[in-house]
Amino acid sequence: MKNKKFRAFSVILFCILLALAGCSKYKEEANTTPVDKETNENSKPSNKDALTFATNQDIPHLDPHGTASNTSFRVTYMLYDRLVTYDGETTDIKPMLAETWDISEDGKSYTFHLRKDAKFHDGTPVTAEAVKYSFIRAMKIGKSAAGQFKEVIDEKSFEIADDHTITIKLKHAFGPFLKTLGTVYANIVNPKLAENEGNDFGEKYLSDKEMGSGPYTLESWNRGQKLVLKANENYWGGKPTLNKVNLLIIPEASTARIMLEKGEVDLLDTTTLSPETLAEMDGKNGIKIYTAPSYKIVYGDMNQSKPPFDNPLVRKAMVHSINYDSIIENIFLGKAFKVNSAVPKGMFGFNEDTPLNAYDLELAKKLLKEAGYENKLNFEISISQNDEVYKNMAVTIQSDLAKIGAKVTIKEYAWPTYLDLITSGGHNISLGAWTPDFADPDYNLWYLAHSSSKGAGFNTAFYGNEKVDQLLEEARTIVDEAKREKIYQEVQSIMAEDIPYAFIAQTEESAPVKDYVKGYQINPMNTWYVPFHKMSKE
Repeated sequence: MKNKKFRAFSVILFCILLALAGCSKYKEEANTTPVDKETNENSKPSNKDALTFATNQDIPHLDPHGTASNTSFRVTYMLYDRLVTYDGETTDIKPMLAETWDISEDGKSYTFHLRKDAKFHDGTPVTAEAVKYSFIRAMKIGKSAAGQFKEVIDEKSFEIADDHTITIKLKHAFGPFLKTLGTVYANIVNPKLAENEGNDFGEKYLSDKEMGSGPYTLESWNRGQKLVLKANENYWGGKPTLNKVNLLIIPEASTARIMLEKGEVDLLDTTTLSPETLAEMDGKNGIKIYTAPSYKIVYGDMNQSKPPFDNPLVRKAMVHSINYDSIIENIFLGKAFKVNSAVPKGMFGFNEDTPLNAYDLELAKKLLKEAGYENKLNFEISISQNDEVYKNMAVTIQSDLAKIGAKVTIKEYAWPTYLDLITSGGHNISLGAWTPDFADPDYNLWYLAHSSSKGAGFNTAFYGNEKVDQLLEEARTIVDEAKREKIYQEVQSIMAEDIPYAFIAQTEESAPVKDYVKGYQINPMNTWYVPFHKMSKE
């Protein structure tokens, strides 16, 4: 979900650089609507040293290698560093803990030269041993996007020349490898965690603690209410301007809006308010709406592990029952467009020839009759609580499906419960969104389509196709970007026939910000990443 490095789960040096250049085409200037300066107190920051950010979704836990929640990513990106990172509004890889790196001609060996002034929050130097420990730990836990490394590296892949030089040798060339290292699951953890690992590799210990080297430390956390970050005064990149960042959990959108208008909150999450509400707020009470392009794809996953969506005719009826144009016009207010692919438009590998699903109720009725579900389709749409956009979308789809004789119940769940539900396969269809942590089709397609990603790996449609698996595995080992692109386009064509997901729209992202907040940016890949360490209040 995304600021983020994400969003972010090799070849000869020339090809790597070429790949990165190709993946960074999608850079557009963020658009902010000019706002008249106001003289009322709501337009003035009450405390320039602290920023208060509000979101409507809770934070499950803080283990950077164990969580699949974007709400956790937002925090762990600030608590931890990575070898490389994504910065600003582009998808280019930038140095972080690794100042430079060398890639072998066969794309199987990466040597990273670490900066010598980086320290963990307890003062321990960040070394090559810490890098090795972190990657091995992520693989042992095996959750979230750590699956990227499963067939690529193992415990024998690391060679340490000295404290600040480490070589990672791959089992085979892995096209997006360098890009994966800027993502949340490649966060570097203090090896002292080994003292508290237990039988779960320290997951329980790190669920409410942190052992990072990032620009912020964890000051306090009152679960479900407030988490406070404190600036790391000894950060190698310089102490952040904002001494504290308060992250508030405010489930009610109306409450969050009022607090922002009063100046009690400085910035709201992109998921908090609907586009309609944002339009009403723009230019009032010292608020501006920051809007930027995004790789975010909104979809409904159709759980094939149980009826009714184990039937392909039912899935096909579903995608022809949704009034996409109505959702784009009335819910996203035109700040979105139709797609029928897990790969967003603008990213390398996007298949422009994948046909869009037409809104065709007569066809949908015919398909349901063929499937034996005429006037018998009855299922639940699961959504996360307190999200105006997805609630409105669910209501629209419920109304659309009623026109073909389907009975749909909408049920809202608290965010952690929602995640558990959809990754365990307890749902029929859930509405959600996907933003990649790095700009490569492998990220989206591996997690949404490879059979090994079913459930916790975020293939929440529980989709499996042997041909798709084979193609995705093959694409990972190919150096030639043109060949990789053709493979990814073929996968998208196969998925368009299998219909594991109802892809609804690719959206822009908007957030309401007080006009005295400076430095806020939205990255098209990972809209959940908020660059608090680069922000200020003036």
